[in-house]
Amino acid sequence: MANVLIVGDGAIGLLFSHFLSAQHDITLLTRKPTLTTRFYQASNGKSHPIKARLINHKELGHSAPFDLVLITVKAFQVQAAFKQIKPYLNEDCQIVISHNGMGNVDELNAQLLNTQGLAFLTTRLAGFKTTPYSVNHTGNGESVLGACNAAASERLNELKQQFSYLPHFSVSDDIHSPRWQKLLVNIAINPLTAIHNVKNGQLRAPQFSTRIINLLSEACLVANKQGVDVKLSEALDQAYSVMTATAENFSSMQQDISHNRESEIDAICGYVCEQGAKLGIKTPYNQAMLSMIKIKS
Repeated sequence: MANVLIVGDGAIGLLFSHFLSAQHDITLLTRKPTLTTRFYQASNGKSHPIKARLINHKELGHSAPFDLVLITVKAFQVQAAFKQIKPYLNEDCQIVISHNGMGNVDELNAQLLNTQGLAFLTTRLAGFKTTPYSVNHTGNGESVLGACNAAASERLNELKQQFSYLPHFSVSDDIHSPRWQKLLVNIAINPLTAIHNVKNGQLRAPQFSTRIINLLSEACLVANKQGVDVKLSEALDQAYSVMTATAENFSSMQQDISHNRESEIDAICGYVCEQGAKLGIKTPYNQAMLSMIKIKS
């Protein structure tokens, strides 16, 4: 049993808190009131309290040090969150980040001790918050964990045990590829659902197909140039499978835009544009999505 800190009580943070609390002591760092219990609601409608100790940033010192830290905030919030918790980490603490899109790995590795591990957890668990304190679990996609530095590689088997209570969980020796696969799904779904204010399943309509193909074509070219073996046909199949499996869900980006919150577009289409520019690959369709979401957010 590990002393686990989960940073962020969004939908994914609450889902992870629920599943990992069956095996570990969970402390949940939140900016919301800590006296209000957090709840998990299963797909069958049953709801029960999440077994987690709730703290704010002023109480970090009373709970530290932590064996394992799971950062579940948005991609653009990771650096600020890490700066806040860094003084409370064990010398051999394992840090795991989980967010949509790419980025943050190199920046965090530069700030860690050689003994501190960094891993990435890509997940297709689905849920949405019915209230600020309750998450409705709507889907059980796979979760894949992989090391992002040598210290995490050495303890990958230990990390595998610590996360074993997550549904459909596995580890990968090359987390960059699963991250790209998740990125391609996000590119196909998130910006279009946000721009058109539709549910995931509605993107299966014919009027969206050309844009989805163009967006994924650019992204696959960038991935291939990076040495990642992804095929457009497989990326399309995966994207449409996710649209079907989550047909009644709103994407996280649609929720962000509809609630006037900053989105993760820079870590999704923005990443493809940035890497495309470095590699000499034109990405006009991803650039258009990036610009439109920026205008809306």
